[in-house]
Amino acid sequence: MKLKKAYIYLLSFLTLSVFFTGCYYLSYQHALRQFNKKAIERSNEFAALYDNPSMPSESNEAIDEVEASTSDEIVSAAVQPDPVILPTTKYILEIYDRKQGTLVQSEQNPPGDIVGLTREEVESYLDEYMRDLTLSEYNKGLLSYELLSFSDKSVKFRKSYDADMVPYRFYVVVKNGYVVVYNSDLKSVYDYTHIEAKNLPEEDRIALSNGIYIDNIEELYALLESYTS
Repeated sequence: MKLKKAYIYLLSFLTLSVFFTGCYYLSYQHALRQFNKKAIERSNEFAALYDNPSMPSESNEAIDEVEASTSDEIVSAAVQPDPVILPTTKYILEIYDRKQGTLVQSEQNPPGDIVGLTREEVESYLDEYMRDLTLSEYNKGLLSYELLSFSDKSVKFRKSYDADMVPYRFYVVVKNGYVVVYNSDLKSVYDYTHIEAKNLPEEDRIALSNGIYIDNIEELYALLESYTS
């Protein structure tokens, strides 16, 4: 009796399985036919549109959207942003001493004031750097600061120096009645002396009124000593 019931349950299960499988297969076939039908209709619409482009339709709007999207993608792919110097960019600096005839190369982290700059912006930065030299660069005789190569992976610069090209290092003049020594940039003061110009000989006062250029520290000390002796 129990065996008979087991056969009945098994047969019922198999019947239901076959039934649901058949339903699923028929549904799949129906969906596939509908999909193919829609695809064919859509293909015919596009073909008719291109045969008669003046005929307005929803398909025409769809094609315009596709073409516009494709055009935007092409433009975006063609126009790439200019590379910039990154914090990870390899920064190579060459120091050329023309007087000694030496060239020394070193690899460093890129200076913070050039990070984020494009090639064109770097070249503008170098021009400005040379127009407004720091006192230390001037005294070392910086002749040029050049960009040799540029990419977001690696940049190479070269600084060229010649100490013999520095015209002078100090400038001595009278200001507010006292002798004042300026650095070679004529902006920063090297020394405020307590030497009063009125106590100097007329010849020295005339020379100081025009300004005196001094090449080195020894000549400067000798001049100041002559004013106090």
